[in-house]
Amino acid sequence: MTSPHPTTHATVGKGAHVGIVATEVHDSTVYQVLPGASPAEKYAVGLRYLEDGIPSRARELIEEARGHGLTDGNVQFHWVLAMLSKRSYRDLTSDERHQLAGLPAICAALPDDAWARALDALCELLGYLATPHSNPQPAIRALTELDRPQREQIQRHLDLVLTGGLRDSFWAETRRNAEATQLGNGRTDRVWAYFHPRPVRPRVRQPAPSETTSRDRARATIGTLVSTLAVLYLGRTIFLNAQVLPIVAYLSAAAAAVLAVRNGHEWRYRSARIAAKDRLYRSRPGRGSAVEEGFSRRVDHAFTHYFARYAPRDDTRQECLAATAGFQAVLRNEIAEIYRESRIPIGRVRWLIRHEAGSVVRQWKAGELFRYRTQYRVEPSIKLRCVGMTVVLVAAAGYTIASAVATSLVPHVAAAVIAIAATTTAGAGWSRIVSERRRIAEDQLDCDEVLASREAAYARWKHKLDSTRPSEAEMEQWLNADKIKLLDKALKHYRLAWRDILTHAFLQTPAKSCKRARVNGAPWRYSKYDIRLFLITHDGVRELSTEIDFENACLNGEERNNFRFDAVSSVHVATSSELSYSMELVLMNGEPQNIDITDHESSEAASDESPLALAKMSLEAAGFTNTLHILEGIAAEGKNWIKRDPYINAAPGGAITENRLR
Repeated sequence: MTSPHPTTHATVGKGAHVGIVATEVHDSTVYQVLPGASPAEKYAVGLRYLEDGIPSRARELIEEARGHGLTDGNVQFHWVLAMLSKRSYRDLTSDERHQLAGLPAICAALPDDAWARALDALCELLGYLATPHSNPQPAIRALTELDRPQREQIQRHLDLVLTGGLRDSFWAETRRNAEATQLGNGRTDRVWAYFHPRPVRPRVRQPAPSETTSRDRARATIGTLVSTLAVLYLGRTIFLNAQVLPIVAYLSAAAAAVLAVRNGHEWRYRSARIAAKDRLYRSRPGRGSAVEEGFSRRVDHAFTHYFARYAPRDDTRQECLAATAGFQAVLRNEIAEIYRESRIPIGRVRWLIRHEAGSVVRQWKAGELFRYRTQYRVEPSIKLRCVGMTVVLVAAAGYTIASAVATSLVPHVAAAVIAIAATTTAGAGWSRIVSERRRIAEDQLDCDEVLASREAAYARWKHKLDSTRPSEAEMEQWLNADKIKLLDKALKHYRLAWRDILTHAFLQTPAKSCKRARVNGAPWRYSKYDIRLFLITHDGVRELSTEIDFENACLNGEERNNFRFDAVSSVHVATSSELSYSMELVLMNGEPQNIDITDHESSEAASDESPLALAKMSLEAAGFTNTLHILEGIAAEGKNWIKRDPYINAAPGGAITENRLR
């Protein structure tokens, strides 16, 4: 065994397990079959399953469509492909072989077109497979003469059926197609979107509720009532005396009071708003929400990352980070608060953090970061009117009170004192009540503006993800291309031709620390795969293991292992539950290799999905059945397994002789 580069395997050693760092399930109607669906609709969904690498579901739906009278040539062709896709001929049941035996009669009833010719070629192929030691040339000739679309589908889906001499005839074309497909359709720029978490819908922290209480309103109301009575009492005396100057002073005091209170309230409100926002944005990271908690800490780290990412790279960088630190803390606390209880992974919120960080830095660059100071700046005219009207009020009120006191000392002094005290109480109370109402209204407008901005950013980001995310068919094509490239690499390394390969098997499992995602109705896909390729030759088994970095379309490391048939001690499949499978391969002179095929991931089915069906799809996608059949046969019978399996024992030019086996 050679290992020229470090590699990561799904499991090495007993009890090992696969680590998953991210999980995502995409909603989709691609695989939805509604009750009462027509045969054509079932066929269309079955065809999507087939193209996306889920032949078992494709077989079920296409068979249902055929059973309800849909028997066109393309339907029959794809039914055969679904029957053989990701399976070797030996994996077919007796009933399935019996169904395929009736294919010539089906072909005879079809009009002569590309689909009928493709079915005729499949008949030739199945006839060769059903008759060990027969001549493969008629099947090869029939496949070669097909139109390219049908021939490429056969090459892709019958990967485990076309082996040995059959595969030799098409290998060059298959390899060229893989090279063209592997990086096609912008793979390296798009795969990330498949594994990216679904962005959570935007939320916004609602304005703080009013701080006024019923006691505040009662105090303001009583103060207003008492003040009004006292002022009216003084006014009654002034008007009964019928002196012009006191009356003018009384009316001037009333008008000045209104203007002074209005401008004073505006001055006080604006100054308070600026002071409150200054206190808010002077906050520093680490204050407010508990950053030691898991979600809050991840939000804090994300904000730190994106503010550092968007800050200028010039001499103003530190100035920017210092000026925006308070805004960063406020936004971090808000996001941590409004999403914490929803158990939302940080990956679903990152788009919002990125949007807010970028927005704050752009505002700083434009000089608009503290625009609230301009919005609430107290105009000099307001201050001038407030001070001027206050002076007029004091002078006019003093003259009015003096005139009233001259008529009767004690009651008018008492009325004046009560009026001043009650007016002060009422003014302060109403100012607080009105300020709170105004604050809530303005904060609600700000919230609506922020939410609209976040909704627009959410729509842009979601559109980018949806337009970038590859389809299931593209993901399957890319993965197949990777496996073909690996297969070609193995053949070149071992200097083998397809005529030297009796059979082969791929076993794919998730690599450690990979991301995973799936579409409802489909199996899991991974950002990194551990791929094990088993090449069965006349002299033994060649195993090649590598890690496929699916996002970057590259192979990481390589490990090779060669062993004779009699070196396989046992193959054991452990099922800890209906949803969990692992395979143990034991060699005579090596440590057991435990390979987890499916695990708890299958239990994460959607509410309308069967966990058991998802586990079966995961086994099918992993290539488990074919690999298990081969390794169990080798473990049970060694080299005799080749002689007992007629579909392996048949060579392109005739039977494999006993001498050749020895």
